[in-house]
Amino acid sequence: MRRLFLLSSVGERRPVMRSTERVDLGRPEQLARQLVSVSERHGVDVEHNALYGRARAWVRPRGTAWPMAEELFAAAPARVVDKEDKNFASE
Repeated sequence: MRRLFLLSSVGERRPVMRSTERVDLGRPEQLARQLVSVSERHGVDVEHNALYGRARAWVRPRGTAWPMAEELFAAAPARVVDKEDKNFASE
């Protein structure tokens, strides 16, 4: 998942732009363990909730002030589909 937190030409916050891409399918616990393992090998910060089988690894953590961007991998429900907001790639 990638998100862009952008400002308008007059400095106002614009709606957050998103891009999601499904990388793999599997059981939540299995995907979370795999994400934790790969993230740790590459020195990427990872948040893991073993109780719910969820994990998130930030390749590019969100900043604290707009404009900013973030990029992360997450173990998510299978119903998540690939999608990208219009003009995401051109921003």
